[in-house]
Amino acid sequence: MTEHTDTVNTELSNKLKPKMSSFLEKKGILLISSSNFIGKTFVIDKPKVLIGRSESSNFCIKDPLISKEHCLITVSEDGKFFIEDLNSTNSTFLNGKEVKKKTQIFYGERIVIGDTIIRFYLEERLDKK
Repeated sequence: MTEHTDTVNTELSNKLKPKMSSFLEKKGILLISSSNFIGKTFVIDKPKVLIGRSESSNFCIKDPLISKEHCLITVSEDGKFFIEDLNSTNSTFLNGKEVKKKTQIFYGERIVIGDTIIRFYLEERLDKK
């Protein structure tokens, strides 16, 4: 085969490969920034994430002031992230305000549950040149 033929075959092969698609274009990232569990992270890669003290929670945090099922993060079909309190004992706070209903969350926002401070981030990608 010639170099030209190899290039054409590679290009065709790449075009025929199935494209990987996932539920989320950008995954959410929860990062604990308070000293009690500093550095603990969780990647939001599914439509619903339960946060609580229970081992059955998706993101289990052993803070005694967090309810077993404390709050829920959901992702809409268009990739927006929301948080809602699940009638927890000590409430959920977003940027210092109590979360009383399902509320959209944005990059860098501060979530407080119990004695735990969590920052919300989005997955980032480098632009290839």
